[in-house]
Amino acid sequence: MSTGTLSPSHSARPAFFVVAVPKLIFMTLFTSGLYWLFWYLRNWELYREANGYKVMLWPRVLWPELFLYSLLSRVDRRIRASGRFYPWSPWWLACGLLSMTCSQVCLGMVILPMPELAPVALMLTAVLCLLQGRVQRGINYCEGDPEGEGNSQLTLMNWLWISVVTTGWLVLDWLS
Repeated sequence: MSTGTLSPSHSARPAFFVVAVPKLIFMTLFTSGLYWLFWYLRNWELYREANGYKVMLWPRVLWPELFLYSLLSRVDRRIRASGRFYPWSPWWLACGLLSMTCSQVCLGMVILPMPELAPVALMLTAVLCLLQGRVQRGINYCEGDPEGEGNSQLTLMNWLWISVVTTGWLVLDWLS
């Protein structure tokens, strides 16, 4: 991504984490959500570095969903400060992601004794992925890379994360 295509309000330093939506979804699914947590913390780190803003990361690590609206509203303000507009609602996206996450946790508690609920879990996961993709498209737009081409390829580290999580699930299955 060349910085020459960015609007004048953008600096060469990104304020938010750019990633292609397919990569974000793939990594989130195949790392059992750990990549989403990494994504979230990386966004706050970049925001802090770009703006000199002092962000306490521990509360955001412990309760990321509660601070998601704060992050998305900062993205929205940055877009508007550049004189552009992005058709989204940070409030409703944050509410949707919070409700989907809570629903998945609750469903996860009952799905073991009731495996017939597995299709519901898959549906919730699909909705969660759609919401995550919408959020990421807004961030990519904000940073001047709408398709996330600057971070679209899976790296060796990405494959390492996937293999560690997969191995962990296989070991847990073997132990049970």
